[in-house]
Amino acid sequence: MTEAPAPGNQRPANTPEAGAGFDALVLAGGRGTRLGGADKAALTLHGQRLVDRVITAARSAGANQVVVIGPPHAGTDADRVVREEPAYGGPLAALAAGIRAVDSEWVMVLACDLQHPLAVATALRTASGMELGDGALLEDEEGHLQWLAGYYRTAAITAACKRLGDEVANAPLRRVLGELELHRIPVGERLSDDIDTPQALATARQSTKPVEPDDARGPGQPGAGRQASAPPTPN
Repeated sequence: MTEAPAPGNQRPANTPEAGAGFDALVLAGGRGTRLGGADKAALTLHGQRLVDRVITAARSAGANQVVVIGPPHAGTDADRVVREEPAYGGPLAALAAGIRAVDSEWVMVLACDLQHPLAVATALRTASGMELGDGALLEDEEGHLQWLAGYYRTAAITAACKRLGDEVANAPLRRVLGELELHRIPVGERLSDDIDTPQALATARQSTKPVEPDDARGPGQPGAGRQASAPPTPN
C-alpha cells in the first residue's frame, strides 16, 4: 500500500455503534471505462466533484476518518489517500489496500460515483440498530446487492483479504464480501444509483430533487435486515 498526504442504552457489542465507531473507505481509482476513460473523481455534479460529495456524506454520517483509494488528487478533501497495488487493479485490490488504513472496528465502503451519497450513508447507518454478523449492505429493488454501499466489520474484511493475498488483483468484490455474514438493507428506487455512464451523468445533472435518506427501510420495517444468503450479484 502506498500513501500520499491529503490536504443512553447500552448496545450489543456486535452492532456498528459499539466501540470506537467507524471509518469510511471511498473507492476512486477506477479507469472510468464506461465513461469513455473519464476520471470519475474529477467529474462534477451540482458544482462539486463526485468524490468530494461522497467524502462529505461519510463525514455527515459520523465517520471517524475518510480514506480515499485512488490517485492523490482524488483525496484532497479526505484524511488519507492510499493506492491499490497494482494501480487499476480493481475494486477488490482497492479494498485490500484501504482496509489496512482503517483504525475503527467498523468500516463504511462507498463508491466515489454514487448519485445520492448522503442518502446511501444514512441508510447504512440504520444498521446500527441491528445485531450484525460481519456487516450489512444495500439491496436495490431488483434484488442486486450493492457491495460498494456497505457497512462491514473491519476484522472480517482484513482476514478475508489476507487469505487471498495477491489474488485480490483484478478479482471481483464477491471473492471477499460474498463469503461474509451480511444483512441486506432494502432501499427504494434510485437511492443506490451510481454514475458510471455518460447517460447516467447527464441524467444526474438534470435532476434537481435528491433522493431522501428515508427512502431506506430501517430496522423494524418490512423487509429490513434480511441475511444476504442468496448468491451475490457480481460487481
